[in-house]
Amino acid sequence: MKKGTSRIELYFSLTLISVLILSAAAFFMGVKVGADKVETKYSYLKITPAEPEFNDSYQQQDLVTFYHTVFLPYREFKSEWVAKTETISQTEDSSQVKKILKQLRNLADEKYNAITKTTLYSASPMLQESQTELLKSISLFRESADNISSSSISNSGEKLMKEFQHNDLYTKGIIYGLSAQKKYYNSMLKWNAKVDPSLTLQYDFSKDLSFTSWKKYSLIVKNAAVSTILTKKSIYGAYDPQDMTARIDNMINSGKIQSMNLHSVEAVINLLNNTDAVKENDFKKWKNKYYTNELLPQIPFFYDIS
Repeated sequence: MKKGTSRIELYFSLTLISVLILSAAAFFMGVKVGADKVETKYSYLKITPAEPEFNDSYQQQDLVTFYHTVFLPYREFKSEWVAKTETISQTEDSSQVKKILKQLRNLADEKYNAITKTTLYSASPMLQESQTELLKSISLFRESADNISSSSISNSGEKLMKEFQHNDLYTKGIIYGLSAQKKYYNSMLKWNAKVDPSLTLQYDFSKDLSFTSWKKYSLIVKNAAVSTILTKKSIYGAYDPQDMTARIDNMINSGKIQSMNLHSVEAVINLLNNTDAVKENDFKKWKNKYYTNELLPQIPFFYDIS
């Protein structure tokens, strides 16, 4: 009798447990189905966080930070390099030439180290590429100074500079420097398009620009065009693209292009380069006359600040 009762109690317990398990399963299944229905019903309200934009983020702060940490040290290097190499070309004293070459190598080391201190531009690929190319430019200039220094004993400064200009390392240093400069100014173009969506990025600077097209451009677009032309023609000077832009605009506005029978922007650039007419900070001379209403990032070389 007790044995039969125990079996009944066991069956009853197992049945009760099974019912509880099935009930719990049904409950949780119902919760899931209900949750899915609610999520589907109100899915139009769901906001998906935007993915961070890593590949095309050209903010004003990026451009300003890049100027102070990368472009300014290179700008200082370029200015001194051009000045000192001009001094070499006018020097007959070989000991003085060797002294200047040593100064150039030390300058290259100093500015290279300054530019490598900061790398913050992964969100702006052109700025990152520009930094890399500026470092390559300085490194190649330094190597060229090392190679040329052995010739300074027997050659005059003028002959030495001709060697410089035909040195493969030197010419590659120029190419990298101009390419990096172009990318920085094209980054400003991207920033400009973000600030003013009505602007286009579809510019073809590979063709010879007419004055009609040039006059329609904003300063930012003109600078990007100039930096592209300087790169294509391997024109390397101590000045910035906006200095060349200001010179071009002054020639157009003064009527000199007609009197000199010039028919394109490239023709003006060739003339200005051949006559060594563009100088550092020329932009600031004509800023108030031609560019007071321009939309510009807060980069120091556009303003009267250091």
